[in-house]
Amino acid sequence: MAEHAEDRRVKGFEHVPPQTRERLVTEQFEYRAPFNYENITVHREYLRGQEHHGVEMNPVNTVGADEEHLQPDTIMIEEEDPIVSVVVIGSACQPPGFVNLEAFPTPEFYKPEDPPGTYAPRFRAENLWGMHLRAGTWLAKCDGPITDLWGRQYGEIPEARKRLKPGLKKYRMKGHLWEHPLVGMSCAVFEIPKSHKIAISGGSQHYGWSADLVPDDIHYSFNTIRVTVATSG
Repeated sequence: MAEHAEDRRVKGFEHVPPQTRERLVTEQFEYRAPFNYENITVHREYLRGQEHHGVEMNPVNTVGADEEHLQPDTIMIEEEDPIVSVVVIGSACQPPGFVNLEAFPTPEFYKPEDPPGTYAPRFRAENLWGMHLRAGTWLAKCDGPITDLWGRQYGEIPEARKRLKPGLKKYRMKGHLWEHPLVGMSCAVFEIPKSHKIAISGGSQHYGWSADLVPDDIHYSFNTIRVTVATSG
């Protein structure tokens, strides 16, 4: 920079010396459900199912009968290098869905003059399209195969799933994605401050119709999470 270069410091921040931009070199990691990894902690207090489409989370954050703080279900990811970007791929039980991400930034994120507890590194992606078939839409208790209006037979429940849940031997398939135009997946992308730890949660819309057999199925199913870390910079 020239000796008499213009001082570009922002008014009100003259006490901050001239800054130098950072060049980030990044690396990306992929994690898939059920997220049994050494650097991931899945807190699932409310749901204990064996979903085939991912891991469902219940976004409840409340106070219990004894005034204890009941934490929501979360997926906690920790990385040695700071996380700078996160991609969440999944589906809602009842669209639209949402995904929350709470970041725990590295110390340099905060300035010395920042009052503690006033700057919240929280992120939320809403109105996420896409859903998976709920059990009531594809599961039927019957002896023989079922066909649709055009005589097409629905698939069979995989033997691998019957081994997980032996009770499914009494059931057959009665639904398929071709009958449900809203079936699909959603993607939430978060660009965040450098953080060695993040917590992810999510949910979906509450229907509440009297004819809905499971109106409180307000979960989001997490299938794949990609984490980008900064290896230098």
